[in-house]
Amino acid sequence: MAAFLVRRVLSGLLLVGLLTFLTFFVFNEIPTNPACLVVACGPHTTTTDAQIRDADHQLGIDRSVFVQYGDFVWKLVSRGDLGTAWTSKVSVGQSIGHALPITLSLVAGGMVLMLLLAFPLGCIAALRPRSPVDRGLLAFSVIGLAIHPFVLGLTISEFFYNHFHIVSAYCPLSGAPPGGCGGPVDWASHLVIPWLVFALLFLPLYMRMLRVRLLETFSEPWISTARAKGASETRVVLGHAMRNAIGPVLPMLAIDAGTAITAAIYVETVFGLPGLGQLSVSAFSGKAGGYDLPLTAGIVTVIGAFVVLLNVCADVAGAWLDPRIRTKTSGGLIPLPSAVASRPRARLALNVAVAGALVALLAVAVTHRSGGGHGFDLGKPVQTVRVNWDDVTRLEAQVGTAQGVLQQHGYLETHVTAIEFGRYGWRVHASIANKSPLALGLFGVTAQPGLTIYYPNQPVSLLVQTDNGGGTRYLKPLPGTHFTPALPQLLKPRSTWTGTFSGADPVKRGTTFYVGFGQFSYAGSASNQRSFSTSTAKSATAP
Repeated sequence: MAAFLVRRVLSGLLLVGLLTFLTFFVFNEIPTNPACLVVACGPHTTTTDAQIRDADHQLGIDRSVFVQYGDFVWKLVSRGDLGTAWTSKVSVGQSIGHALPITLSLVAGGMVLMLLLAFPLGCIAALRPRSPVDRGLLAFSVIGLAIHPFVLGLTISEFFYNHFHIVSAYCPLSGAPPGGCGGPVDWASHLVIPWLVFALLFLPLYMRMLRVRLLETFSEPWISTARAKGASETRVVLGHAMRNAIGPVLPMLAIDAGTAITAAIYVETVFGLPGLGQLSVSAFSGKAGGYDLPLTAGIVTVIGAFVVLLNVCADVAGAWLDPRIRTKTSGGLIPLPSAVASRPRARLALNVAVAGALVALLAVAVTHRSGGGHGFDLGKPVQTVRVNWDDVTRLEAQVGTAQGVLQQHGYLETHVTAIEFGRYGWRVHASIANKSPLALGLFGVTAQPGLTIYYPNQPVSLLVQTDNGGGTRYLKPLPGTHFTPALPQLLKPRSTWTGTFSGADPVKRGTTFYVGFGQFSYAGSASNQRSFSTSTAKSATAP
């Protein structure tokens, strides 16, 4: 039994991994623009292509599907983090944590009520085949399978509200806020009608399945032997036939309990229950301009894990009830077709392929766990211009001290070592050193959205030489948007910042460029309140 359980758990984990990867793959194939969740899109908007690319990078969808999935798996395994929803900016784990108890209450109560109805009705239909009772239950099953869940839910909801004034809602199972509902009694009483609707959605199928299985079991020789020995009909049905008929029902019950999210969408929408069903609608609707990938992947992961857990429980219960199941499934991690299982080389090749795929996914997860060391993906290929640019700006200002106003001076040194260019933008490796006793305020680090900027009043940027179309060349600042580490607002005396800054504006090949380091001011100066900017004296051309 232990080996059987291990095989089922491992195959379930493999299935969850495949489901989540397919979620990322399908999302990347859907023709939508998730950047519209961050910036305004469509007609009558002023959003530029650079802003769209920056939004894509902010969401992380400018990378390959393998890198996206690797980051997701790494965060999930290392920190238990499902990410942040794009639409609500709330943790996916927190959103699912609030919605999951409501859906679990609906599914668990609805399934229990369905079984309480399906077992007796299935037995009655099997004990009286082709009788008016059996045909009536068959007609009920056909109607139940044909009616739309919305119609069923709205009809039952309106009936109980108009005739009995029963209002359905969700009350916490434990604890009640002041003036609110809570506790087991309120929890059950407010969910009775949703449970009934949920149970009726699955009842026809399970009732007919139990009927068919019981009729097959009644024809077995050992049932005739039990009756010949004088066993009562109740003992024959409950003690012998039902135990064997329920075997195939358990796996199906586990699968339906996990995939009941579809039914939960209908029920929660009709009764206004804020569970996983409504959360799924908000993730899949695309009303905000795109689909919410982190929320979708989180829901798929949680539902997949529950399906696996319930299937493992159902398999173990079925194997305990029927030892033949353990014998049939003792051949490996995943049941294989006989044509493959009987060939050792084919099984070895399949095992090697599955192991290679798992190792590749693990390598991607480990390699790309940090999403890049500089906080910005330039896109492939990346071309680097190596330079050694040093520029010095003299600093001088009067500063009030305990000894009075003193004239202090020094210099600001900037150093650039490399500039990288990619399909999605650029990155500068540089340092800014304040080699003076003066404190320097650094302002205008980033450009305000929609604000036109000109040299020399530029932010920290890449200055590219461009033409206005009339033969006049000028410098156009491409503002930096990502800084690693962050630039301080105050550059203290004798301090140095070393890092990178990047921008989401692609640079054409052959474009002449300089590097701008933003605007500075003398902090605490009594005489010199003016600001100044600095940039490199040397230039280069983009590769």
